[in-house]
Amino acid sequence: MAEPSKHRIVVIGGGYAGLTAAARIGENAPSADITLIDAKDQFVERIRLHEVASGGAERHLPYADFMTARNGRFIRARVTEIDAEARSVRLARSTGATDTIEYDTLIYAPGSFTDMWTVAGVDRFAAGLDTLEECRAIAAQLEALAKSNGRVLIAGGGLTAIEAACEFGERLPGLNIVMAPGRNFGPGDAPGALSRAGFDHVDATLRRLDVEIVSGGRITRVEADHAVLENGDTIAFDLCLWAAGFLVSDLAAKAGIQVTPSGQIVTDETLASVSHPDILAVGDAAHVVTETAGECRMSCAAGRPMGELAARTLLSRLDGAPTDAFAFSYSFRCVSLGREDGLIQFVDTRDRPVEQVWTGKRGAVWKEYICQRTLAGVGFDSPGNLGPPPDTPPQIG
Repeated sequence: MAEPSKHRIVVIGGGYAGLTAAARIGENAPSADITLIDAKDQFVERIRLHEVASGGAERHLPYADFMTARNGRFIRARVTEIDAEARSVRLARSTGATDTIEYDTLIYAPGSFTDMWTVAGVDRFAAGLDTLEECRAIAAQLEALAKSNGRVLIAGGGLTAIEAACEFGERLPGLNIVMAPGRNFGPGDAPGALSRAGFDHVDATLRRLDVEIVSGGRITRVEADHAVLENGDTIAFDLCLWAAGFLVSDLAAKAGIQVTPSGQIVTDETLASVSHPDILAVGDAAHVVTETAGECRMSCAAGRPMGELAARTLLSRLDGAPTDAFAFSYSFRCVSLGREDGLIQFVDTRDRPVEQVWTGKRGAVWKEYICQRTLAGVGFDSPGNLGPPPDTPPQIG
């Protein structure tokens, strides 16, 4: 008697969400046929890329070894097309070869990337903080600029920009840092905002590290050595780093999968595509709404739990068991402000800030613990090796 065919699972994207899903499936369904596809050959700790850009150390975390240890395989390739009706994906391998791989279930997790195209000149005259290669090159440039009192402009006022500015200010004395956060750099009560106490600490830290803040207007154009603000003022630079917004891949939209105007796959409560139930979408490229959290923002804080739930959904389907709804809510946000300072901004379940914060060394220690815990949660380290947390944040209702 012929053996039954294995259920073919293809995971597009090896970020926090996709790799978590691949790991849990591989660990718990050894009879499944699981393949991870990514254009790079190793997992990148995106939440630490600002450290690499400042000259910090990086870890080597290869996908091939990770997947082999979990009964799966890794293909280094760029996905160029999804045929949602034929249940296949078209690949362009790093060798230049192209081929097609079929699936029974697709886990869609290509993540997001810095928007380098909406503002004129950014794609030609600015650099992003998306990849290890980019950040290594930036580190070399910043080291040289620090020796010559050069000037770096960081465009954006979100956590990526704040963390980069503080890391550079602490590690690279001699570097002149300018941050252009746009119109609305300040405290707020909307999801993702900082409380007054949280913002005041961030602002004080930036100023302590001699970061010049040029707020009140957006950058409308970037030239070879300066940026132009909407009021006509200019900001000169030797290097411009762009951290002012993110985009997602258009793969899903081109495949006829139901997406939001921004290109995120619209999911049901189990993270299945509402138009193609054989596709599970997780991470930044998924539009996910929960009863307690509301619309989940792009973050590894939401992405990793999505990966866990996608794996459970797939395993339940294989076993013919009921699937669970995605249950998620926010409790705090971690912000790195250099190696010795940090901010833990407590929030309600919908990510709206409350006044309570942890700052200074206490915030830095907890932020580092969360970074290590996140990596362990994906599966690269044993959580037991971390020891107990340095402190336990309260739950905010």
